[in-house]
Amino acid sequence: MSWMQKLYRTYEYVQEQGLNDEDLALPFHMSKAVHLKVILNDKAELVGAERFDVKKQVPIQVTEKSSKRAGSTIASYALHDSLQYIAKTAGNYLTIEYLSKVAEKDNGKKWKEFLAGTDEDKQKFADTEKAKYKDCFEFYEKQLSGWTEFGNLKEINIVLQYIQKGSLIEDLLEKQIFSFKDNILSAGKDDPFSLTIVWAVEISNDPHLDLWSKNSIKKQWIKYQESLSREESEQPELCYITGKRDYAAKAYPKIEGNAKLVSANDTSGFTFLGRFLSDKQAVALGRDVSQKAFNMLKWLIKRQGIRNGDQVTVVWAISGKPVPSPMKDISAELDWADMGNWDVSAVENPDEIAAQRLPENSETSPDWSVNIGRAAAQIIKKKLHGYQAELKAHEQISLIMLDSATPGRMALTYYQEFLPADYFANLDTWIDDFSWYQRYSIEVPNGKKTDKRTQGRFVPPSPYSIAEAVYGKSLSDTLKKQLYARLLPVIVGGTSVPIPEDLVRQSFQAACNPNGWENWEWQRNIGVACALYKGWRARHHDLSQRRTYPMSLDTQNRSRDYLYGRLLAVAENTESYALYLAGEKRATTAERYMQRFAEHPFATWRNIELALKPYQERLRNNGKDTGAQAIGEIMELFAIDDFTCDDKLSGEFLLGYHCQKMEIARRIAELSANKSKTHE
Repeated sequence: MSWMQKLYRTYEYVQEQGLNDEDLALPFHMSKAVHLKVILNDKAELVGAERFDVKKQVPIQVTEKSSKRAGSTIASYALHDSLQYIAKTAGNYLTIEYLSKVAEKDNGKKWKEFLAGTDEDKQKFADTEKAKYKDCFEFYEKQLSGWTEFGNLKEINIVLQYIQKGSLIEDLLEKQIFSFKDNILSAGKDDPFSLTIVWAVEISNDPHLDLWSKNSIKKQWIKYQESLSREESEQPELCYITGKRDYAAKAYPKIEGNAKLVSANDTSGFTFLGRFLSDKQAVALGRDVSQKAFNMLKWLIKRQGIRNGDQVTVVWAISGKPVPSPMKDISAELDWADMGNWDVSAVENPDEIAAQRLPENSETSPDWSVNIGRAAAQIIKKKLHGYQAELKAHEQISLIMLDSATPGRMALTYYQEFLPADYFANLDTWIDDFSWYQRYSIEVPNGKKTDKRTQGRFVPPSPYSIAEAVYGKSLSDTLKKQLYARLLPVIVGGTSVPIPEDLVRQSFQAACNPNGWENWEWQRNIGVACALYKGWRARHHDLSQRRTYPMSLDTQNRSRDYLYGRLLAVAENTESYALYLAGEKRATTAERYMQRFAEHPFATWRNIELALKPYQERLRNNGKDTGAQAIGEIMELFAIDDFTCDDKLSGEFLLGYHCQKMEIARRIAELSANKSKTHE
């Protein structure tokens, strides 16, 4: 339960700093979306009402039971609530016509049965619902009366007097906030019973009307709830978090929707039976700890959680200082102006593809192919370590991943604590091991429209890019959540946590098959596959198989797979340029045969080589480079047995392929820059 201890300690620290944030609820409070404010005067009369234009979140007072209220449970909030609790006459407006309208919009089982029932069945249903509403109001009135007797706050007493009159709905009808037409109560386009109503009270010499934000009301409600434990003659229990004796929590708040992270369940289930006699023998949490820890968790999720549907990842330090999330796309953290203007993705025009040889003065040009990837990694690390500099060396970082398996249950699927040095060192390792040239599609404003273009950077692939590359069109929310849960330990675990081999294999298969993808998506898939293979080899479980690869073309690498990748890249480049000169737009032979080439490189290369000859002849006739020299140079690097071997290629094939293409693009960019200088 160390995660709860860290949440509790974070809450205590934040409160000590005097943070004034309504989203961070006090004990026995929770943030709630509200819709309508009702204003009373000091005579307990309704003098005004306001609908909030936008969804407004405010902290409201709750009990342990109402903080997890769901379904048909009757448990009112302390002060602000919906009509069925605060309106004495709410049941009078549960007409058959109104219920029929609700049933038509709701597809639930009970509403289907209602619509299918006879008039007598519908009336019985309405009478049952009216009885529930009567119980709801009586529960609310009794609870509010108890609070009034305890504290005797004037504002609370005014609200109590008003709701006992039972005129709320009628007053709102008079103010034209509600309407009653065709025997149906409505609030514009909204169902009035779905609205959460908050109170404001006008008191002379008190400019503060809104009861939800009054500190005197917040503090007294907390004291009132603490006093109830003593009055109920409960015995303090040992809190497993603080090690002190406290009144044990009976129920635990909802984290999101109706989902709870901790549940005591009941004696009819199998949560603790078979191992313990009571739930308190399993674990006992003090009310104070429970309220503060879960309120802090909800605040952190809203403030800095990285969401993936029902799955959410939160990383935090007790001091509240920002910590980069491992599930966030690292490239989003950077100001890419720091990278300089060179970007091979900008070389989109194959008209300059003939520049396959470096210009004569290339010796004076910076060799970007050697340092650009490393420079990018250093910039990323420098940015991340800016966060580390703000943290104390001994300050712990907590990382938690939550997922809602069902609407009512939330699971903690990952939790780990780090010292700052370890956390950022592991992120550095992720950057070093998995950085490769990644393609991204971005939207660029163009007047009233936005144009899409692609750009590329030397960064580790984002979790979403990996999900797209691995699962493609079959990617579902479930698969995406499973993938994120598997990636998180790899990103933050350092070299001791290798990436699952099946992800490397699936990404390789997707990268070798360009069919069904837009060109930039296929290029992205190649970048992802290269990054995963590079990282997999860097963390291979067999130390003898571990290897690091540069992000630029390695002309000293004589691996069969790497060299075959280089051959395919040159063949594709040559044919692509010839097609461009002829004004033709279609896939090259190398692209069409790529999947087959990965399975049988030697046999397939002979077909590609034969198909390439007409294009080489066309280029030769136009005085262009045919790529024959580049192919010959690569062929000379093969060992005889390696070239004739027709075994399946590994992911290293893609590294050679991609690096060769990047090298060609780099040379084009370099020659283009030199031409521009010459013309100046």
